[in-house]
Amino acid sequence: MQPHNGARRLEDSWTLTAGGEVITRVAWSPQGDLLAMPTQSGAVHLSTLEGVVRASHTVSHKALWTAAWHGDGRQLALAGRDNTVHVIDPVTGVEELTLAGHIDDVHSVGWAAEHTLIYSVSYDGTLRVWSAEDGSEIRTIPAHRGRIEDALWNRDDRLAYTAGRDGLLRAWDLETGDMAREVTAHQGFVLRVIDNPTTAVLLTASSDGTVRVWDRRELRLLHTVQGITGTPHDLSLSPDGRLLAVQDDRTHLWIYRADSMELLDVVEDVADHHHWYGSARFHPTLPHLASTGGEDRVLTLRTYDTTLVDRLAAESGAARYANCRVALLGNTGVGKTALSRALCGKDFRATESTHGTRISLMDRSVVDDHLGSVVREVFLWDFAGQSVYRLVQPVEAVGIEVALLVLDNRNVSDPLGEIREWETLLRLGSPSGGGPKRIVVIARADRGGLSLDLLSDEGEEEILRYLSTVQTSARDGTNIPALRDLILGAIDWDTVPTLTSNTRFQQLRSYVLQQATAGRVMGQTRALYREFCQSCARSDLPEPTLDEFRTLLAGLDTEGLLRRLRFGDLVLLQPTIVGAYASMLVIAAQQVADGSGTLTEDDVLALRIPLLEHDRVADREHEEDIMHAAIEELLSSGALLRDETRGLLRFPSAVRRRAEDSVWRGLKGRTVLRTRALTDHAYASVVGALLFSGLFTDCELWASRARFARPLGGSSWISVHPDSRARIRFELRHDTGVSDAECALFEELCRSQAGRHAVGEAVDVVEQPICDECGTAVSAQQRQRRTERGFDWITCGVCDRRVELGGTGKPLNRPAEVRAIESAASHTRTAALHSAEFTLKEKRQLYDVFISYSREDEGVAVLLAQRLREEGIRPWIDLWETSPGTPWVAAIQEQLETMPCAAVLVGPSGVGPWQKDEVWFVLQEFLGRRCPIIPVLLQGAKLPVMPPLLRNLQAVDFNRELPDPMHLLLWGITGIRPEERTA
Repeated sequence: MQPHNGARRLEDSWTLTAGGEVITRVAWSPQGDLLAMPTQSGAVHLSTLEGVVRASHTVSHKALWTAAWHGDGRQLALAGRDNTVHVIDPVTGVEELTLAGHIDDVHSVGWAAEHTLIYSVSYDGTLRVWSAEDGSEIRTIPAHRGRIEDALWNRDDRLAYTAGRDGLLRAWDLETGDMAREVTAHQGFVLRVIDNPTTAVLLTASSDGTVRVWDRRELRLLHTVQGITGTPHDLSLSPDGRLLAVQDDRTHLWIYRADSMELLDVVEDVADHHHWYGSARFHPTLPHLASTGGEDRVLTLRTYDTTLVDRLAAESGAARYANCRVALLGNTGVGKTALSRALCGKDFRATESTHGTRISLMDRSVVDDHLGSVVREVFLWDFAGQSVYRLVQPVEAVGIEVALLVLDNRNVSDPLGEIREWETLLRLGSPSGGGPKRIVVIARADRGGLSLDLLSDEGEEEILRYLSTVQTSARDGTNIPALRDLILGAIDWDTVPTLTSNTRFQQLRSYVLQQATAGRVMGQTRALYREFCQSCARSDLPEPTLDEFRTLLAGLDTEGLLRRLRFGDLVLLQPTIVGAYASMLVIAAQQVADGSGTLTEDDVLALRIPLLEHDRVADREHEEDIMHAAIEELLSSGALLRDETRGLLRFPSAVRRRAEDSVWRGLKGRTVLRTRALTDHAYASVVGALLFSGLFTDCELWASRARFARPLGGSSWISVHPDSRARIRFELRHDTGVSDAECALFEELCRSQAGRHAVGEAVDVVEQPICDECGTAVSAQQRQRRTERGFDWITCGVCDRRVELGGTGKPLNRPAEVRAIESAASHTRTAALHSAEFTLKEKRQLYDVFISYSREDEGVAVLLAQRLREEGIRPWIDLWETSPGTPWVAAIQEQLETMPCAAVLVGPSGVGPWQKDEVWFVLQEFLGRRCPIIPVLLQGAKLPVMPPLLRNLQAVDFNRELPDPMHLLLWGITGIRPEERTA
């Protein structure tokens, strides 16, 4: 946040309260004469423009989260925690329609199709469509995998847009229930979506700390706003579409110029909002803005000057950036690293084959456009060429604008074969379109070899969609300037998303880039914070709070300049190094003598495995942390299976032992899934998802084949093989004792999971006829020509046995059951991640929180500590960590420097633990290091009189039901909302 100069630009007109209740949302009537305020108690209050409460109606016995007016203002739809939409007469409060059917909280409701329809979205993952006339349910759409936070009807597109906790923004045709388009909008939850009636854009707010602007028709990212020092959870546009209000979950209301996203004003409140309940809404016609504050128990109406947007906003310190990614793709040894150095203007230097993704700044310039100055940066991403890296590269292949496909000049037999797999990677990174512009580069032209005319094969139209083909030599500089000009000319800056940030964010960005360029690998958040505050002091700039600093780091994480690790409060300043270590893990698993692809977790965490010495991090402790982050990365993607009981890490793609084909031939079922995907990445992910599903007791692995044992006997099998033109084939079979229903469910799960890792999520399903006697497969051409002649069988060409041709594929008939299993699998994987984190904390003697309590509350303190352990939090509590006869203050001294926060428990006795001198000494240590201290009121406790240094701290109150006090405590300890830890 950058303070403005002079008078504040928004002036308070009046404030009112709703009887001390928490206001969860505000909604102006279409005429602007009434303001609806749904509350946490289940009541809705209606205020006039003058701040007079005209009516109050009790709608539900549970909290209301959302409100929407009918276009004529005669009806008001409300919904919330009772899973129901209530349509009332706003004057009398009479409920005219009750729309029941959701099975979880309803978080958004609205009117559509000229107000003939009502739509609602819920935490149950569905979008439901209702008749506005009689309230009958018309359609239920399974819109997201998980909770949906918001929805919006756009009358121009005649589509409903939904915002989910899965990070997706989706558009739906309410008449058919079909999805029109989708985009992965944010790294965190998408909390709000609104449209600008004056332009064809959408705006979204997310728990990743950013606001983003989208081209509505293409769902193409146009702009990102960074530097908001809280979670932006509500958005509103002024009637003319020129001002944007952003309400965060802390104490700030941010006002931006909507076209350039320059910060015009910041209004600060005296108290944080309740979770994500706070709300802000511009009046539909007048220059007024209503917003909640004071823990969302107070509503304030502010006025603003309509000429505000036309004033110069230079004092905001806003800067706009446009960052373009150019990818260098090619197999190992083709000369990408030397080419990268040449394009960045560095001297030629012979290098060994490199591992991991290397990022270099190729070009930086400042240009002027119709909105002012913008800094344009071009970064080269040099992708590792070894095939093992394909397990982690799909995550990095997003947002590429230009791709250089580098060929080996010595490969004259099949030059296009080298780039088919890279084409698949590019398409996976661009699910909504054709992806980046491609340039074919034939490197090392000084050595002769491959000719340009070899790339004119007419049969490769799918591959050859390139701007140009260039022969280069990094050694002698051949065509390097021409290639550089071609790259810069290929960038369409009008389509490259821009970022807006304030002065403080710019300073942190520069600081992080300096640290990374100097070779610093990682740091602890609080240590970085102290160093950054010292930098602010030297520059005579105000210091951020620790919470603000965390939010700024989250913005840089979104930008890809750093990576916040899930443990130890650590920040990785070389974010791509995790992928390098993940790939080194897979390489080590491939080298296991018995071919099992299995490593012991103790050996991995102790670094007792073969690693690539020239790519290792020098600091041993840092390396252990990076190795653990690599394990988490592979666990999250499904590429790694963790056997906690036996302490083993299994890598499906690294298994080299072969299975007996005789057993395979005796299995039933001939279903084949054919798709375009990266073989190892898709196979490992599908195997991991199946094992996490809970349907199987064990998984036995061979090279490209897996058997899943069922609890009541029998097994299902999966095998993967490369197919033609960069496609792969999954073959699915079963033991003879497996029922048809079990077979069908297994196949549907495989199909669903394969689609998640396929280009366009397209999966073809076929029943492949195979001879039961000798295992010979019938080709697709044989089958087609035989069925065209009216036959449903064919004679095996090897053993003359009759082979039934069967059907041509099966539809996905049980989507609801599959979604439920996949949701359970996601929770199981999350539990595995938490378990892995806890293992590292125990090994490294890391603690997340110091528990301080009075002896009167010992029993409750232990129960709370046990609950924290179940959530993957490792608490320091004296009963567990201090041996008999040892003073606990002495025992904690060694951990104090790395302990990130303290929780101070107050029970019914009202006795504060700080009343003891030794406890107060420890708490002062935390205050001195600017670490959070969280007052926790146990059940039956009242807020006691605290010391002055603790008096203004936000307390967690276990006497309240909402917000969930355990969630708040986890948030205070980790700095991350618990919902985000499980996303």
